Amino acid sequence: MSLPQLSRSVAGVVATTAALLGAGVSAPAAAVPPKGLYYGTISLSESTGVVAITTDHRSYVAADAEAIKNCGVYDCRIVLQYADGCAAVARGADGRFGWAAAPSRPEAESAAVAGLGETAPPFPDLGSASPRPAVLTTSACTRNAL
Repeated sequence: MSLPQLSRSVAGVVATTAALLGAGVSAPAAAVPPKGLYYGTISLSESTGVVAITTDHRSYVAADAEAIKNCGVYDCRIVLQYADGCAAVARGADGRFGWAAAPSRPEAESAAVAGLGETAPPFPDLGSASPRPAVLTTSACTRNAL
């Protein structure tokens, strides 16, 4: 093999290697976990006002079990299950609860408050008896929520 032929062979190997390496190099992927993998649950005791919210579980069963355990009151019940998003709980002036799930925290929080609307406190109330908006109690999001 002559020197020009060897140069062309080496140049071909270098070009092929560079092309192969270039094809396999890409920007790192975002660290957001895929949808459909994270679950949460809200449990509530209306008699005591205890609210428990869990998130980032691998199944609804695991999320439900932890929410009931964390609530810790005999009459806790599951009121909402959510996946790959956020959930929020609000309480009205009349003591009622409202909850909602949405893709983002602000959406879930505003939906929970809006769902109850304005309510008046029960009689007798030492403050104003005028209706007032519900108050946000708690909210949480799975790790892959918006």
